[in-house]
Amino acid sequence: MKRFIGIAVSVCLILSMLCGCSSQNDTQSDVSDDVIIEQVIVSDTTSETSSNEGIVSNDITSENQVSSQPTSSVESTVITPSTCSHQYSEKITQKAELFKMGTKSFTCSNCGDSYTKEYPIESIKLLSISNSYGKNALWELYDICKSEGVKNVDIAVMYIAGCSLDQHWENIQNNNAAYEVFRNNNGKWISTPNCTIDSLLAEGDWDVITTQNSSYWSGNSKGFDNLDNVADYIKGKCPNSKLIWHHIWSYQEGSEWLTPNNYNGDEKLMYQSIVDRVNDTVIPSGKFDSVAPVGAAIMNARTSKLKNSVHLDDGSHLSEEFGYYIAAFTWYCHLTGQGVYDTNFAANGMISSEELNVAVESAKNAIENPYKITQSYYTR
Repeated sequence: MKRFIGIAVSVCLILSMLCGCSSQNDTQSDVSDDVIIEQVIVSDTTSETSSNEGIVSNDITSENQVSSQPTSSVESTVITPSTCSHQYSEKITQKAELFKMGTKSFTCSNCGDSYTKEYPIESIKLLSISNSYGKNALWELYDICKSEGVKNVDIAVMYIAGCSLDQHWENIQNNNAAYEVFRNNNGKWISTPNCTIDSLLAEGDWDVITTQNSSYWSGNSKGFDNLDNVADYIKGKCPNSKLIWHHIWSYQEGSEWLTPNNYNGDEKLMYQSIVDRVNDTVIPSGKFDSVAPVGAAIMNARTSKLKNSVHLDDGSHLSEEFGYYIAAFTWYCHLTGQGVYDTNFAANGMISSEELNVAVESAKNAIENPYKITQSYYTR
């Protein structure tokens, strides 16, 4: 009996131990699972936070790195327009044409600095079928064009003293070799005698062809009977050329040419007669692309204190420096559309600063008011 009880007790103890182990293992298992689950959550959260913090941290680090550099180091790597050794690229934004300036933009490839600048046509090839007034007015045009940046300049003046429209038409009909041609395409005037109008028109590629009447007939309606004939012939030979009427000046008061039988000896009456023929005959003909207001510029200069320097002693032809430059500068501004105060015009030092002021002013007023005499500011 005692042996049985002992065995029973032993079995109970063994079962008790086994139950206790099972309970402990279950508890450990529960704790272990809780820890694993918590680690996953923490790990996920940590992973997301770490990832986000890493991004933020990198941004902050990048900013700190820039801001933490010495100021002198940053400045040495920044190129500004004031410190840049500019390398500008050029681009045409508006192409230059006759009577109209073009525009170019310039942009620096190093610092981005940019500006715009006007520029004139690159080429002027001009033929004048005229007389001494055409020669006077165009003699300095080559130099002015080159000084203003026109690359290719070719000026030819067909000259017969006092030649009228009627005489031009006669020479055309008979192909008379009656003209002396003065030409400048390289900085030097070359004279060629015994030329016909056809010999020059045959070149065909003239940008501009200009003609005019003689001074005597420019204000007389009877002197324009062959205006259309001359204009039509020129346009027929050179249809792509611009045909421009050269509006000339009157004789100066006191001139031997200005007599009581000629415009009553009144220079203003003569000039007004010239203007009237431009407005009632030349422009209405529809044959001309424009009128060059050279006469107005010369008349304007006569209102200045330098009026006696505009002409030669004959009171008809222009003085070879001052008068020539007024006329040619007016021609230049008319042909290119450039404003007189936007030019680099300095007359190559051949005229005084006082004369230069009057020349520029006279041209400006003529372009703004081509048929009106404008009083000069420079009267004292």
